[in-house]
Amino acid sequence: MRAALCGLGRMGAVFAAGLAAGGHDLAVWNRTPREAPAGARRAATPAEAVRGAEAVVVMVFDGPAAESVLFGPQGITEGAAPGTLIVNATTLAPEESRELGRRAEAAGLRYLEAPVLGSVPAARAGTLQVLLGGTQSDADAAEPLLEAWSRPEGRRLVGPVGSAASLKLVANLALGTALAGLHDTVALGSRLGLARADVLDVLQHGVLGPLVTGKRERLSHDAYGEADFTTTALAKDLALVLALLPEQEPGGGGPLPAARAAALLAARAAEQDGDADCSALGRTP
Repeated sequence: MRAALCGLGRMGAVFAAGLAAGGHDLAVWNRTPREAPAGARRAATPAEAVRGAEAVVVMVFDGPAAESVLFGPQGITEGAAPGTLIVNATTLAPEESRELGRRAEAAGLRYLEAPVLGSVPAARAGTLQVLLGGTQSDADAAEPLLEAWSRPEGRRLVGPVGSAASLKLVANLALGTALAGLHDTVALGSRLGLARADVLDVLQHGVLGPLVTGKRERLSHDAYGEADFTTTALAKDLALVLALLPEQEPGGGGPLPAARAAALLAARAAEQDGDADCSALGRTP
């Protein structure tokens, strides 16, 4: 397939490498110039990248970045032919994604949201979970691209545009609250004078087991560089969750208190080291 990819961050670079290795005729663009993966060509603008493409994958940091890539000067809509399929893998608020979809369709393009669950190692292994929002026909058309980072059993058509974005925030809230639990449990263990290895051993066999097992090497050595998923990205996603909530609910107190606590901890961690892996919430106090 002749395709384009806009956004060569941690995940986008892996996507691009997989697409090029899979034989796609691929053009790539990034806001700050980066080397294209072997087999791909670098474009100067999103419009140039998408010119002549059947589909374009967008994998950028947030909603404003996605809007700029799609509709800004020299954006995708300036270079895409009518009917080009946009596959937006950016994590967005549901209404952000719906609005981008409406604008893309008004420009004569097709729009499929495709946020992913998992991190960079899973993308390299082709085992990401992909949540799809849009039509069945657009989901089918995206299959040749999505198979570069996922397997058929890992792809789920959730519903119309906005539904996959919603489910992605539910999933990342679960991750955020688990990390908040990790933060508090290791902090309590430290205050009680317990050996960190003992605390991690017990947590690894409890409800936080999958998280601690996957991050054990980092947690044991307090090594949070070369992040799979950064504290900045976690804080951004949890801020999207909070933006969906009313300030107060009848009877006093804000809704989803665990979400608010997790968002606060993630924001503090991002301020301390935004490039650190999200497991840094469990660093030694």
